[in-house]
Amino acid sequence: MLISSIYICPVRGMAGLEAPEPDRLGQAARTAKSLGLERLVLPVIEECLFRTPKARVQYLDGLVRAMDRIHDGGLGVWLMAPARRVLGLDWAPPYLVRAVQHPRGRAVFVDGKVSSLRPFEWWKDPSIVQNRIRLFRDLVSAVQGHPALDAWIVLDRFLEWAHPDPQVAGFVFKAFLSEIREKDEQVEIHLGLGLSDVLNPKTPQVLAEDVDGLRIGGLDGPPLEWHGLRNMIDEQRMAAYLGALCGWLFEKPAHIELGWGLLGETVDLEEWAASTETASMKTLQGISWLNLVEPEPQRSGFPPWSLSEGLPRVGLLDPRLEPKPWVESWIDALRRSKEEMGNLDFIDIEREDYVDDPATHFTRLWDHFRVSRGAGGRSFL
Repeated sequence: MLISSIYICPVRGMAGLEAPEPDRLGQAARTAKSLGLERLVLPVIEECLFRTPKARVQYLDGLVRAMDRIHDGGLGVWLMAPARRVLGLDWAPPYLVRAVQHPRGRAVFVDGKVSSLRPFEWWKDPSIVQNRIRLFRDLVSAVQGHPALDAWIVLDRFLEWAHPDPQVAGFVFKAFLSEIREKDEQVEIHLGLGLSDVLNPKTPQVLAEDVDGLRIGGLDGPPLEWHGLRNMIDEQRMAAYLGALCGWLFEKPAHIELGWGLLGETVDLEEWAASTETASMKTLQGISWLNLVEPEPQRSGFPPWSLSEGLPRVGLLDPRLEPKPWVESWIDALRRSKEEMGNLDFIDIEREDYVDDPATHFTRLWDHFRVSRGAGGRSFL
């Protein structure tokens, strides 16, 4: 199983729209390599590219230096671009949101602050569509040929928030893929999805035909609430279910983001790590942890860490780059989990049946999965 982690700079954070500080990143990469991680995920916020030409060049130069440090540390890089939802917060340039706050809007980081905003229907404006493609082209041109670049995670949770027209979504997606393939025909490309895409799978099914795999965002949304996932053990079991379900539904292997369970009920972390071998994790191609390094104390008061009391503590490493006590045993257990995608005995329907009524079948198949893996009873609220 491939084990990776998102890297959010503990020194600079994300709110300043800066590339990661390279020296701390280099140290963190070496530590991560020694623990058994293979790749780091670098989220590229679109607003970092939507600035003056000088600021954009400065950011891209810093991104390349960050990739250099990861390569020197012996790890590969996945670029998640444009990254829309990181650590439970939406990140957007000004042209993707409405100009006024709305009481029923979502928390969005834009123009240097977090506001309650609703998405703008950007896909109806051809100039915005073309601008998004142009900015992505600049990013691809800056990193092309870098020896650390193993894969792209394209359009992270792109379909979840604004629900773009399927035809425009397909156009933008294919344009992004074309920009990548023009520079590198061999690099892996993964589609970034969220749990709501599994509950509304028609457009993702079409897009998934053109990629090598899937990256499923974390359990930070409604399914965490209405499926009664209480802690890390529950989260790990749900990740195994999603790996099997998405592999079947989209016909692509899946990487799942983990770490939100740390914010739930307290469990014995050593017991949790030991349970990994029996958690049916073999359905997954890989695990991506929520954040590699905890922020320095002076950074924990800035977004995204400031949005939840527990978020600064979800790193695999503390600010001194020391691993948490449970990390090594958990990673060892994951590495012993060989991928076995074929065991789909809990699925008793055709894909078309699922697509016709995903909410019903998601819940029903989750029950089947838990019983077939020996978990017993329902865990729903």
